Amino acid sequence: MIKYLLLITALIVYPVAQFSAQTCSPAGNVIIFANYDGGVLNINCDQNIANLKIGVCTYENVEINISGPFAGNVTEVIYAGFEGDNDNCNQGVNSTTISGVPGGITSILFAPPGVLTDPDGYPSIICAYSCGPDNQGGCNTSAQVVAYFMNEFGGTLRTYNTQYACWQGETYNASVSNCCSIPTPQLEAFFTVSDPIACVGQCITFNDLSSQDPTDWTWTFEGANVTTSNQQNPGSICFLEAGIQQVSLLSSNDDGNDSYVGFVEVIACGTPGCTYPNATNYNAAATIDDGSCFYPICTNSCPGDFNEDGLISVSDLIVFIALYGSVCPD
Repeated sequence: MIKYLLLITALIVYPVAQFSAQTCSPAGNVIIFANYDGGVLNINCDQNIANLKIGVCTYENVEINISGPFAGNVTEVIYAGFEGDNDNCNQGVNSTTISGVPGGITSILFAPPGVLTDPDGYPSIICAYSCGPDNQGGCNTSAQVVAYFMNEFGGTLRTYNTQYACWQGETYNASVSNCCSIPTPQLEAFFTVSDPIACVGQCITFNDLSSQDPTDWTWTFEGANVTTSNQQNPGSICFLEAGIQQVSLLSSNDDGNDSYVGFVEVIACGTPGCTYPNATNYNAAATIDDGSCFYPICTNSCPGDFNEDGLISVSDLIVFIALYGSVCPD
């Protein structure tokens, strides 16, 4: 409570000025997040937004993680807020960090001076947690936060999202366009597999780890005994073909859907050895022939006895002459 009184007192020395209206556009390139308690903020660059700029404002430490197929479109990220260290979110966020983009385009600024004076907001940029011009217990008004970041970035405002409580590791899509509202976490499909490397014929289990409580699941299995499933966590999926087999999951709920693709490496498992019974080194326990078989060489103690009567005579010569020139079978 003491810190609030000090902050509010400091407001008295600043003149009153009009604040600009917040106008968000689906064609904008600036997205802003603000809250009071910090936490873990995940931003998914899910759409091809050129020259994307991201502003974050909060009173406590925040871990800002930027990812997605178009994270390379981000040209600047600014954290502007108070250097709080209370970790009210209990997430082990001990300092403010920004990851997922080059460090050269990021800035972490503690209480930078604002560009818009407002009788209901603090003169330096430290935090914001509600919409409108009303006093926020010593924080900034939403108009001050928007004015600060738009002055830094230029461009067009796409979205401004604010809330009081912690960011709890939710993922927010950059494509969502709204103004001064709590962002709705987006469903993200994901799964794990009990054995990512399986033998031909081995049955394994898949576990759905999709976010935001999906209610429907559509699985597709390549090269398995079951090709599709609508169970959340399908088991007894047996792969019948060796190779890299694709598995896809489409998770959905009333708010939307998302898909995820994974792979299982299926290999021919078993005991190597000679599998041919007539071979000298036949291995009854072998299940995979390794090419090691060899066979006995036929021997004859009387090689000239062609008619096998126990004598080498003219009869054997006649047999030889009769067979002379014949082609031996394989």
